[in-house]
Amino acid sequence: MKKLWERIPLFGGMMVLLILSALSLRLEASAAPGAPPATSPSSSGEERRILLMKQDLDREIQRNKKILGEIEKKLALYQSLKKKNVRRLIRLYESMAPRTAASQINVMPESLRLTLFSGMNPRKASRIMRYVDPRVAAKISVQMAGESSARGGGR
Repeated sequence: MKKLWERIPLFGGMMVLLILSALSLRLEASAAPGAPPATSPSSSGEERRILLMKQDLDREIQRNKKILGEIEKKLALYQSLKKKNVRRLIRLYESMAPRTAASQINVMPESLRLTLFSGMNPRKASRIMRYVDPRVAAKISVQMAGESSARGGGR
């Protein structure tokens, strides 16, 4: 899983700026060893600027976490609905006449075929498979076995 700053480019860029600013302050402070820390108005202005940047970053982080939470909720809902629809589609094909189901399976995308046959009752799937085009049936079998189609012995 990606870290938060890898998912949100704006946050990553702002973090880099903050780190570079902090490093430059350290370098300036350590440039004259033994010298008292700078108390000029520009250094306190720089510190104030960095503090404001940090506060902005904290607000941005909170906002991004909230957005990420909402996205994750919607993604979970989408995945749940997708599973529900796939189960419904599997039941639909299982209840069809085997010849009818096979004729439709012959022309559908490979990934959908695999999804359907993987979720079907084996007895019902075998009845449908009898009527599926032999080349299509071979592809389904190879995919279900986890083999790559390139290694198969078919044409």
